[in-house]
Amino acid sequence: MAYDNREYGRGYNRAPGHTPQGGQRDNRAKIPPEAVRAEAMPGDYLDKAEKLMAELAGRISTSKIRRLYSMVTEIYNQEILSTEERLSPESTAAIGMMRVRFAYEAGRDEKVKDFISRSKLMNYLKDVGDSREKFMDFARYMEALIAYHKFFGGREN
Repeated sequence: MAYDNREYGRGYNRAPGHTPQGGQRDNRAKIPPEAVRAEAMPGDYLDKAEKLMAELAGRISTSKIRRLYSMVTEIYNQEILSTEERLSPESTAAIGMMRVRFAYEAGRDEKVKDFISRSKLMNYLKDVGDSREKFMDFARYMEALIAYHKFFGGREN
């Protein structure tokens, strides 16, 4: 008797999440191309940081927030001594790369994505442009998020 191979590839012995044609099914939510819009940082950003971290303190780890913050501090340390109104071209380029890294980290971890989305980090960062003052406010906002995360008993890992 010959082996009947007609059933091979019809769903048997196939990894979950694959289509019948053998490709991967995309189960992620579709994000519109213009999902992140520039938004000016509100004047009461410290109060907003406090309120947000009171809600999120147990949902995201300190190390994940600090990983994001470390990118901010690199630019902050270069720009703190400057008296110019505009950021240096190197800092402006680094902010662009920071946006890319924030997007990458959000794509890797749903908790980080929720944190970045609810804190509007990408929106505020996109609004910075080359304004030194806006960047300094952004850095203080990030610092406040970390401080309130710790204050409300955020997770360490």
